[in-house]
Amino acid sequence: MKRTVELGKWRVGLFSQEPLLAALGATDRNTLLGMGSRRTYQAGDRIMTQGATEDFVLALSSGWTTVSADSDNGRSVIFGLCGPHDLVGELAIFDGGPRSANVTALTNVSAQLLTRSQFQSFLRKHPHAYEAVLRGMAIRLRAADIHSQDLATLPVLRRLARLLLDVDGKDPRAAAAARLTQNELAAAIGATRESVAKALADLRSRDVLRTLDRRIVVIDRPALAAIAAL
Repeated sequence: MKRTVELGKWRVGLFSQEPLLAALGATDRNTLLGMGSRRTYQAGDRIMTQGATEDFVLALSSGWTTVSADSDNGRSVIFGLCGPHDLVGELAIFDGGPRSANVTALTNVSAQLLTRSQFQSFLRKHPHAYEAVLRGMAIRLRAADIHSQDLATLPVLRRLARLLLDVDGKDPRAAAAARLTQNELAAAIGATRESVAKALADLRSRDVLRTLDRRIVVIDRPALAAIAAL
């Protein structure tokens, strides 16, 4: 069984979160996406920086971003991807604190930038949207707790296998995740690049996956699931 948090129609894994705006009605969502000012970012751009004090939230309309955090030992951990109809930076809007994570453009990104006052005004006028955003945030936090448990208890090969099961699929989020480099795969499972390279070589030797155009292609999904022990 896939390691996810399920709550109602929401289904959350490291790379399979429901976008926070997906629960909004079309009218509320279009109203939100029509507010603020348009912003565009190129692949590789740092959009938000951990520890920064900023006063805005972004509603993504196209493209994909990675959400990561830097630890005291200098290593980075990727928590997940955000894409179309996702919000980024909402936590700091609610508590007024500094950014808890880095947000980096994985592809070219288009978004609406809303100031704290604009976003809070929208939520006050749309109570159903307020509930949906809080619900989505709670589910993200639950998923992050499960991910932290996996990082602390599972060997690298099993962590990588679980990640690759999420990457392998037809969902647009999975296609975006397939762009991750070995360094980013390592950051997503809390491992070193060297250990990820070794695990990938192991899986290739077992004919579980192959690399095509610098992307990982899963050949034997049942075998990968067995390694992941899901």
